[in-house]
Amino acid sequence: MTISRTDTQTLFHIDLDWFAKTGRDMREEMYESFCDECRGYYPSLESTRAVDRVHPQTAEVTHVDALWECLVDHCGLLPAFITPSLPIKTAIFRAFLAAANQPMSSEQLYKRIGKSNPAGILKLLTTGDIENGILPVEKQ
Repeated sequence: MTISRTDTQTLFHIDLDWFAKTGRDMREEMYESFCDECRGYYPSLESTRAVDRVHPQTAEVTHVDALWECLVDHCGLLPAFITPSLPIKTAIFRAFLAAANQPMSSEQLYKRIGKSNPAGILKLLTTGDIENGILPVEKQ
């Protein structure tokens, strides 16, 4: 892994391999973030399935996990998905879920969650234990 010095422009994402390496289940974490309406569609983690997702601009059809589809197209759009009372690490994790794990910088995360400041978010992401697999994007 090649990571240079981080700053507020450094891109982060949820490293899905981190979940496998630590024995945690990413799908369980995603399901825990579901809103009540999506839990109504999928009353258990086992009831989720793959769905077809149509890209709004290109009309490209991809097969995606229903967990991502609900989080991106529904839960993540609700004002209650990320609230001021939510712990900051949870808010950051949910921001990545709502964005389908598209890489974001601490500046972008700050704009999305409205908590702390970009430098504070960067410090949180780069010091202490890794939480929820949020790591800098590897440079190719």
